[in-house]
Amino acid sequence: MWHKAYQWPYLQRDMRFLKISLDDIMRDAIKYSEDTCRETITAMDVIYALKCQGCTIIHYGDLV
Repeated sequence: MWHKAYQWPYLQRDMRFLKISLDDIMRDAIKYSEDTCRETITAMDVIYALKCQGCTIIHYGDLV
């Protein structure tokens, strides 16, 4: 098992990457919902945001 001091920098790096990625996806999803004059973010807004980021969900992103 790895020592905690060895794992912590990698965990911090991964958490920063996930936070930045999630922030970008949410910003794009909010932008899509605002463009359609809605106050609610739908699943399709998130799908469009993921597609914009280059991450498509298999068989679900094909519908858009």
